[in-house]
Amino acid sequence: MFAYLFPSKYWIVIGPLFTLVITYIALRRQSSKLPSDGGRAFAVDGASAKGKPTSAGIIFISCMFVGLGLFTRITMRYAIMYACALCAAIFGFLDDKNTWKAMTKATTDIFVAIGSATLSSFLFPRTIHIFTLGLYITIPIPLYIVLASILVWLSINFTNASDGVDGLCGSLSMISTLTFFLMTIVCKMDSMMNNVMIYLIAVLGVYLWFNCHPSTMLMGDSGSQAIGVLLAFFAMATANPFSYIIICLPLILDGGSSLFKLATLRATRKKFDPLKKVRTPLHDHCRKEWAWPNQKVTERFVLLHVAVEAIYLIILAVRLS
Repeated sequence: MFAYLFPSKYWIVIGPLFTLVITYIALRRQSSKLPSDGGRAFAVDGASAKGKPTSAGIIFISCMFVGLGLFTRITMRYAIMYACALCAAIFGFLDDKNTWKAMTKATTDIFVAIGSATLSSFLFPRTIHIFTLGLYITIPIPLYIVLASILVWLSINFTNASDGVDGLCGSLSMISTLTFFLMTIVCKMDSMMNNVMIYLIAVLGVYLWFNCHPSTMLMGDSGSQAIGVLLAFFAMATANPFSYIIICLPLILDGGSSLFKLATLRATRKKFDPLKKVRTPLHDHCRKEWAWPNQKVTERFVLLHVAVEAIYLIILAVRLS
């Protein structure tokens, strides 16, 4: 709104700072109104989360969109795109509040994935540029929707499954978002999602202030699902969705291990488990089998993530130089 009424080059700084402040105030004042976490029955140390305010994601995601609405130029396509992420946050909030059945949750995830993918096929480049190989591939709309639906659905579930240790999901998501942003700079790309990346980093930073060990609140499904949608959008907006595999690698390995194990067990009717000796998600394996305390899990995952992202950006810069 202000960007239309009072054009200014300073909004790029004022907007995120304003969003940071209102997110902090909202989380401080509204956390008591959030539903309480019921704990995770099969997670390592799952009982420690019981009773904590959860679904803080509905607050910081809403604050992010307020900031974007006030300080950036919002067109109809932006508004619809934001609506997809907000829809994921609302569905996640309802799940946090009412603890939906698995089928209900799966249905809403698929709905959000297909809706987001259909929109993406018209908003984002369908000519995919694989930077490291110098290849360009144009994908037909029907195939793009199918592939994008799979990406969004997987991203939602990767992020959701990784949210089990204080500070872990928020930190990994922030690093991935920052890497997408730096990738657009290295590749000299004008991505329509750059503003969203900056604002998401701002609100995640505030959330982590409350979520660092020992946490006082949790993002819940409302946060992890919305972040999953946004990370998929970032990958598609860069015209290189394959970059998601590298940039979100820790999320894929951590949360994806649970999905892979569950899918294998269901497909083989529990007769074959390739990860029989591995507890999933991987952060639970680190805590249970390797006796890592929560802080060590988060710190080591973050360090590995930063190392992977740095190597990727360096290779990208050298390849494009």
